Amino acid sequence: MDILKTLTHSLSALEQPRKVPAKEVVRVEDARPTPEEPVTDRRVQPDRRRRQLPFKGQERRRKGSRRRPLLLNPRTRQPADLEDRRGRNISTNA
Repeated sequence: MDILKTLTHSLSALEQPRKVPAKEVVRVEDARPTPEEPVTDRRVQPDRRRRQLPFKGQERRRKGSRRRPLLLNPRTRQPADLEDRRGRNISTNA
């Protein structure tokens, strides 16, 4: 421990227990709830953004053709059989 010249108390005072007793909390019989204030913190306020409504109409998104289990012939771009030219089965598990 460094001994500084600016100490206003002796070093032995640091090692002695406190002589001041701990303060006790006064017990109150008639406790009233604290008055509620309006919420001003943005983290506590409800979300004001618009919720997404279900879309009613024709689906305009592109169909995910790559997710189909059919294999395509690279030359004709038509669905090919799951059996290659050598007669072995092709695994379609990804």
